[in-house]
Amino acid sequence: MFVLFFFTMSAGDNMYSCEKCKKLRNGVKFCKVQHFPEILCIHLKRFRHDLMFSTKIGTHVSFPLEGLDLQPFLAKDSPAQIAVYDLLSVICHHGTAINGHYIAYCRNNLNNRWYEFDDQSVTEVTESTIQNAEAYVLFYRKSNEEAKKKRERVSSLNVMEPSLLQFYISRLWLNKFRTFAEPGSISNNDFLCIHGGVPPHKASFIEDLVVMLPQNIWDNLYSRYGGGPAVNHLYVCYTCQMETEKIEKRRKAELEMFIRLNRAFQEEESPSIFYCISMQWFREWEAFVKGKDNDPPGPIDNTKIGVSKCGSLVLKQGADSGQISEETWNFLQSIYGGGPEIILRPPVAQSESESLQTEDKVELETHRL
Repeated sequence: MFVLFFFTMSAGDNMYSCEKCKKLRNGVKFCKVQHFPEILCIHLKRFRHDLMFSTKIGTHVSFPLEGLDLQPFLAKDSPAQIAVYDLLSVICHHGTAINGHYIAYCRNNLNNRWYEFDDQSVTEVTESTIQNAEAYVLFYRKSNEEAKKKRERVSSLNVMEPSLLQFYISRLWLNKFRTFAEPGSISNNDFLCIHGGVPPHKASFIEDLVVMLPQNIWDNLYSRYGGGPAVNHLYVCYTCQMETEKIEKRRKAELEMFIRLNRAFQEEESPSIFYCISMQWFREWEAFVKGKDNDPPGPIDNTKIGVSKCGSLVLKQGADSGQISEETWNFLQSIYGGGPEIILRPPVAQSESESLQTEDKVELETHRL
């Protein structure tokens, strides 16, 4: 893995073309990491797949249980401050490339002991067992003693202390604070709309999204992490409520009009004209009017179902399309715009009298010959 971060020279035939001076120059190529995750997953290549067969690579790989320092691989302008990791879990594979069995070793954060998980069997193991394991996937977690101390200080605060104000905080962010080394700024945007209220569709389960804190705990968290916004009162946003009701009325009106127009179209015995519509766009519109998608679709896009032929646009053979009436097309097009129009005109069946006249004409022409 670390080979990717080594410096490589680009010279001779591999010189870089400089964008500034427009000349070939010697260069140095290297990789750096801008952001390290809270949980670092390292996947070791344990299987080699050739053209005719596969084999398992059983080489032992040493790995630290604590203090994996990735600071040398961090970019200079990275906002991350922590690049040290402790081992959290190991996945091992027993068997061959054809078949085998997976087990996992996991460290319990409460007692700092290691356990083996083998299907329904859980057994405590020693650290030497972990170090000698034939690791397949390693899971490391950011290590930060300062973050632990911050959590301990917050836990030591008196939650029963009398407080004139109560503050609501995101349960999601609070879980990050309890588990992440770098939880980032407080963010309450997962339960607030852009107007600062509770979105109507989240009102029924708002208690699952927030935790109420006394002022002393909020002040402590806010002074250390910043962010917000501070929330003392939860209310359903009136602006969003009006927008929701407006959207619902629009959905209902469009759906009812389409059903009425389509029913009339189906009752026609011999329609003289069909309008083609992209089923991809239609499915997006259907998801919107049925409430499965919050956002309406964009303009009608028939570009993928049409093909130019003899100077006119015709339906592409095998295109994912549907057929609607002219009235339905005009209705949808008046709302969403777009296009282009792709029209089908079915051949008109001849009447019985016209058929007899044609046969008489053919017979007359035959007698003349």
